[in-house]
Amino acid sequence: MRSFSRLLLSSCLLLLTHCAHSNGPALAKGPAPVVQTGRGPVRGLAYEDGTATFLGIPFAQPPTGERRWRAPEPAEAWSTPREASHFGVRCPQVDMRNGKPVEATSEDCLTLNVWTPALQPQKPAPVMVYIHGGGFTLGSTQDELYDGSALARAGVVVVTMNYRLGALGFLAHPALGAGAPEGSSGNYGLMDQRLALEWVRDNISAFGGDPTQVTLFGESAGAISACLQMVSPAAHGLFHRLIAESGTCYLGTTPLKDPGTPGQEDSAEERGMRFAREVGCTEGDIAACLRTRTPEQLLAVSGAALDLIKPRVGFGPVVDGNVIPAAPRQLLAEGKYAKVPLMLGTNRDEGTIFTLQAKIDTPEQYEAAVNVRVPGKAEPLLRAYPAKDFTSPKAAFSRLLGDGMFVCPTRRLARTLTEQGQPVHAYFFTYEPRKPLGSVFGGMLKLGAYHSAELPFVFGLSRGRFALDSDAERELSRKLIGYWTRFATQGNPNGEGAVQWPAYTRDGEQYLEINMELGQGSNLNAQRCDVLDSLGL
Repeated sequence: MRSFSRLLLSSCLLLLTHCAHSNGPALAKGPAPVVQTGRGPVRGLAYEDGTATFLGIPFAQPPTGERRWRAPEPAEAWSTPREASHFGVRCPQVDMRNGKPVEATSEDCLTLNVWTPALQPQKPAPVMVYIHGGGFTLGSTQDELYDGSALARAGVVVVTMNYRLGALGFLAHPALGAGAPEGSSGNYGLMDQRLALEWVRDNISAFGGDPTQVTLFGESAGAISACLQMVSPAAHGLFHRLIAESGTCYLGTTPLKDPGTPGQEDSAEERGMRFAREVGCTEGDIAACLRTRTPEQLLAVSGAALDLIKPRVGFGPVVDGNVIPAAPRQLLAEGKYAKVPLMLGTNRDEGTIFTLQAKIDTPEQYEAAVNVRVPGKAEPLLRAYPAKDFTSPKAAFSRLLGDGMFVCPTRRLARTLTEQGQPVHAYFFTYEPRKPLGSVFGGMLKLGAYHSAELPFVFGLSRGRFALDSDAERELSRKLIGYWTRFATQGNPNGEGAVQWPAYTRDGEQYLEINMELGQGSNLNAQRCDVLDSLGL
């Protein structure tokens, strides 16, 4: 249900950092490496261990002026080496803590980054392309969570990309659709992601990567994006494996036009028309009027401080009949998606980050919050998640949100694909990081195995606020990097010496439990997910 999907804000959004990544060895002596791309040469950074990094490579022309709210166009060519030693600027976005625009952003933000184990390998390396999370509202490849150094040292080429966010990335309006070749609007951020994948196809061999072995992976909104690329016909063939961490495309999309269903939420175009009115574009050439507004003016309307019980409607992917030809649920059920091996999973305490500010101290407040989130369906949910079964009413609400947004949709996707014969491996991350999550709300919070808690382990972070700070955590990270990179290499995470990760089957619904002691489980949260499924949530 889309009411759940409105809360898809990665915890990393609350912990924005502008630090450059420094998760690797010292720089190598000698001249910096230069690689020739299809648009021009780029000069990166080489390290003593043989790895190299190229940051801030433009893959699209600036989506400004007449190019705003249009499909991205490949970057213009250049002839002299372009410095690729610093990250590109963030895309315009709102700070969800206070509803104000984040500083140091620009619409000229469509850049990507490459980490490679070797520029001239004996054999091209598998490629892992990461899409960052952030509720389609904020986030950036600058964020220190997304440092590809450790994965590159494990033998894969890593690519991360920026994409347009919020209204600039997903605004749908009839006036914008009328002027578009595809006849629809919205999904500009998804088209940015696809253009980055096309760049990988055309250029990654120059960085030592194998364009026939591309794994698309992401977390939260990034996982939703990866799933949407899987059901988008235009992206088929651009990747060959997929990893979805805490996100599926059962949630997160809005129909372009009014579906005519009583009680249905606003269509994307209805939201867009309301947005246009709020920025003063009501008559004449509305598309031209919208393109005269500054990013700050647009963000001032779309911005709102974080409200986790009844958040303001934002912008996200649209079922536009073009990029997303039909509801993802329908496309998946009909087998209309890229047939690639899939690895997916969730974390035990997905909901804790979303209830930080929730005022739920009593059973009555809990009941009221559930009624606000899912009106008309609260009674069976309260029976399935009674407050007395949890340490507090807020803990019950947190678990309900986490299951509704992540755990149960993930089970649904795994079931659907395995029933159609697709190879699936599922995980459940239950480890509570030693280092508490730094919170913008003050203090250090213990949030359990929270939403995005696996990322420092997947990326093997050794420095910064998310650095793994014990030998045991670093060993767990080594194991996860092994699973992730083996999947990218062979479509199966298993390997010699590793705890066996069972394939998911409809009968057993097996998964790998990720904690200090890796283990196998089955039929995760079956009874509660059955309730959520029966309610269409």
